[in-house]
Amino acid sequence: MHCTSASLLRSALISSASRATTLPPLFLLPAFTISQTTPFSTTPAAHARRDGNRARGVSALRHTGIGKKQTLSVKLENLPQPVLDPKRRSKVEVDEDHGLWDFLPPSQAAIRTPEELHAHGRGWTVAELRKKDWDDLHRLWWVCIKERNRLATQAYEHDRIAGVDGMYGEHEAQGRDEEVRKTMKSVKHCLTERWYTWENARVAGMEDVEVDLTADLDRGEKAFLPREDGQVPVELGSEDDRRTDSGLPPPVNATAPNDARV
Repeated sequence: MHCTSASLLRSALISSASRATTLPPLFLLPAFTISQTTPFSTTPAAHARRDGNRARGVSALRHTGIGKKQTLSVKLENLPQPVLDPKRRSKVEVDEDHGLWDFLPPSQAAIRTPEELHAHGRGWTVAELRKKDWDDLHRLWWVCIKERNRLATQAYEHDRIAGVDGMYGEHEAQGRDEEVRKTMKSVKHCLTERWYTWENARVAGMEDVEVDLTADLDRGEKAFLPREDGQVPVELGSEDDRRTDSGLPPPVNATAPNDARV
């Protein structure tokens, strides 16, 4: 009898343990017993718009054309037609002296042939440009600028239609641009030489007692006042005279006025 009751108790415990592993927790049981009767979202369901638009659904991306009952505000016969005959085309008046023509060659063609690009001379040298005045150098500089603009325009047009067969001339254009850049480099070299020459002359004139850099040439004043009989010109005088006139004492290593440096 004792064995029978013990076996029954053991079987009851085993069954309860197996049921505990299969059943959910007690706090989740209401979720399984109560069914949801309302939708989760409070937004009403979307419906097709019915605004009476007859062009609704026409899309160029989906290639959906107009329907049989749809009409356009413009008829096909009223659309402008291209004029294929050159004689019937209207001539557009343009300014032949417009500044934008400088971006194109004299033939007004966007792209020149390799023969036209190769037909050029060499660049100017520094020795040749030393004989030119300021105006000539200024004109030559801007001629080079315009030529480089033409080459840049042709390079842009060449890249735009690079897929067309028979497009050559890139090597010739690079050779032409190289000669233009040599000329511009020579112009800058020549102007730099002239600037240093002027600066050296200005510094030398400041140290020369016979040169007056403050002279007004428009009023007839002389900038160069040479000595007479070894005397310093009255207009300039020596450094000691200028210090005496201003009330300053002479320097320690003062020399005679006649020993002024030339």
